[in-house]
Amino acid sequence: MDSYTNQMDYQGKADQEILDEILSRSSLENFQAKIKVQKLLIDEQNRVIREIHGHYMNSRSKEECLTLITSDLLPSESIKFLIEKKYIQIHQNVENLKVDSDTLMYSIFGTIVASVASSIIILVVIYSFPFLSVFAFNLLIPVYIINYWIIRLFMGKTRANLAVFIASFVATVLNCLYFFFFIT
Repeated sequence: MDSYTNQMDYQGKADQEILDEILSRSSLENFQAKIKVQKLLIDEQNRVIREIHGHYMNSRSKEECLTLITSDLLPSESIKFLIEKKYIQIHQNVENLKVDSDTLMYSIFGTIVASVASSIIILVVIYSFPFLSVFAFNLLIPVYIINYWIIRLFMGKTRANLAVFIASFVATVLNCLYFFFFIT
């Protein structure tokens, strides 16, 4: 189905091999009807997901959402499963993006710890493998990655959170300053 729909979308026609395979299993009309039903189901799922998102953002509970969302195409079990799954995902995304006083405190603490820890790690690597000192500026990439993972460990949030991104960047700048002061 995916090959057929991709070819129809991009080429405007399907290859003869795919058409032969479809005709060997059933008729082209039945196959196209299955594709149409599948597309209707996907569109209906997307509509339900948009409604779930709207209800979550309007601070409605899962139970309210269950009573408000109906579908002619999807069974109630599927709607319940979508509500459970999407409420959890939306909540995690909202919590991940939230910047509050705890997030700022952990980001400052994480920035200091990450910059010191990554500096020590990179200095040990450079002293163990002196040929890497030629790539001094390229080592900022692993330093940033180390900083990010340490800060993420402290904060429990991903790089999509602005505080995590800024803290990782500041920690990397601090690494540059540490290297500048210790090397010169």
